[in-house]
Amino acid sequence: MNYREEEVLVQGHYPLAATLGMPVGKGPFPAVVIVAGSGNGDRDGNIQKAKLSPNMYRDLAVFLGGLGCVTLRADKRGTGKSGGVFITTGMHDLVEDILTLADYLKAHPKVGKVILLGHSEGCTLIAAANAKCPMDGLVFLAGGAESLNDAVKRQRDLVSQEMRHMKGLKGALIRLTKAYNKVEKQAQKFNVKILATKKPVIRIQLQKMNARWYREHLLYDVFEDLAKVTCPALAINGSTDVQVTPEKALELGNYVKGPAEAHVIEGMNHLLKENSKQASLLHIIKEYRADMDKPLHPELKERIADWLQKHDKSLAYPA
Repeated sequence: MNYREEEVLVQGHYPLAATLGMPVGKGPFPAVVIVAGSGNGDRDGNIQKAKLSPNMYRDLAVFLGGLGCVTLRADKRGTGKSGGVFITTGMHDLVEDILTLADYLKAHPKVGKVILLGHSEGCTLIAAANAKCPMDGLVFLAGGAESLNDAVKRQRDLVSQEMRHMKGLKGALIRLTKAYNKVEKQAQKFNVKILATKKPVIRIQLQKMNARWYREHLLYDVFEDLAKVTCPALAINGSTDVQVTPEKALELGNYVKGPAEAHVIEGMNHLLKENSKQASLLHIIKEYRADMDKPLHPELKERIADWLQKHDKSLAYPA
């Protein structure tokens, strides 16, 4: 299906700069808000400072547009061309912005159903947004049925394991000093400090930290809001994703009240790309750069297309 994109400015608490993708035709079309993962990447999924440009959100939008979906993806508050200050933006601020984007689509004359698609932290955010304003569908990619706190705890455990098995002189020194035991202790100390303050920003080891964002995630119970999901829901994780627990996606049906479908795709990483090898968390940016030019995993597209068409027969089906 022919699909065109245009720049739009969506007015919420701050103006949100976004890309609206629209299939050619009268509609109404189902619409998908693409909700990004953590960090200050742009609406396409790219982090310029890290020289990391996987473009997975842009690729998702183009793919969904080809199926006949309207898509909307935006720069977060304080990033890209959007207003606001990123370092003081809390988790609930991001949820508010998701609802602003969803309302924008609901008011559009060519839009029918509105679906939220979250990636990584976006999975948590769409659960919170849906609890405030029920949607027509939810898609959880690389983070379904798992709290952000649990995912980060798993990452720390993997880092400790990598440190234990590191080779060479550096590895020998780590084992001698048992530095791997400090990873969890430092994290717990960090959490205590975050919960003890009400400030939006604090300094830890001379670096400014978004205390509000951390604090709100630490206090948030995603499972409470998953229990409020009555719309169709899809969760997809990748088997080689080190940033989440892949098998957690399969538990989605245990938490939501609506029809649920879940998959773990063999050989898909956190960037939604094909890679049969589990990445090293100690060298993750370098390894992600090696994968960033790959297309979306073909089975991911297949699973999403199947699920969307199952719930909306008006959509095109890929050849």
